[in-house]
Amino acid sequence: MKVFISYDLTDSPWGGGNQFLKNLKKYLVEEGLYCESPENADIILYNGHQFIEETLLIKKRYPNKSFVHRMDGLQKLYNDSSDTRQDLAINFNKLSNATIFQSQWAKDEFNKFNFNPEKSTVILNAADPEIFYNTEETRTNAKINLLCTSFSNNLNKGFLFYKELDDVLDFQQFNFTFIGNKPDNITYKNIKCLPPKTTIEIAERLKQTDVFVSATVNDCCSNSIIEALTSGVPVLAQNSGGNPEIVGQGGELFENIDEFLFNLQKITLNIDFYKKLINIKTMKQIASDYVEFFKCI
Repeated sequence: MKVFISYDLTDSPWGGGNQFLKNLKKYLVEEGLYCESPENADIILYNGHQFIEETLLIKKRYPNKSFVHRMDGLQKLYNDSSDTRQDLAINFNKLSNATIFQSQWAKDEFNKFNFNPEKSTVILNAADPEIFYNTEETRTNAKINLLCTSFSNNLNKGFLFYKELDDVLDFQQFNFTFIGNKPDNITYKNIKCLPPKTTIEIAERLKQTDVFVSATVNDCCSNSIIEALTSGVPVLAQNSGGNPEIVGQGGELFENIDEFLFNLQKITLNIDFYKKLINIKTMKQIASDYVEFFKCI
């Protein structure tokens, strides 16, 4: 069995879909399951609403190949109700023989939009193990280091919550760094903001991080949370979207600022305890789940 990914992968800082598919391709290449041409592939994997014309052309040329659609997030929830990308993805699904959802939450929410493909499964994402891994080193930071990353500047990534947090967090006890893109009209007095970094730079930063923070809402499967957990960093995340499925026992959830502050103290007093409870699948395990699903098509 050979797989071709219909996606223009890049090594530059980009979104989570690109990052995951790049990692998946690396595994498939190592296992001898990937080919660079759709002509010689048995499985064509395509993503969300992206590269529609290119994938349609492959379908036209090779109609008998098996097409698998990896669904993206629910933009009508994550962005706004007028976002057409979700409609494009649902319509784009007509090409597929099977569908992969990134979380059970995403599958359930798509079902509310009357989208429930006959052959489907749920497979979470995973981080590149060569870049993100647990060093198991004891951190000796003078303050508790908090980190948040986001390539997207969508408000639903939690920027308004961080604005509120910027006013009430005890910055004598905590350092809070945000890496990525944020809305131009959002500024912080105490939270340190840095531009987007490469995955290697993010991984190095995570080695100095005590708690990873994510206030994202309606995100189906946050790669940034997965990268943090894979690096052995407990996570404090908004109780929304696929976050609870990913975090599991390796952190805590919150729904408001008071719950955030309470659970932040809870984690910081028991960091080693939470680190031991992190249970996140490796890239090899997730890629194997993809391959096993491909075999069933």
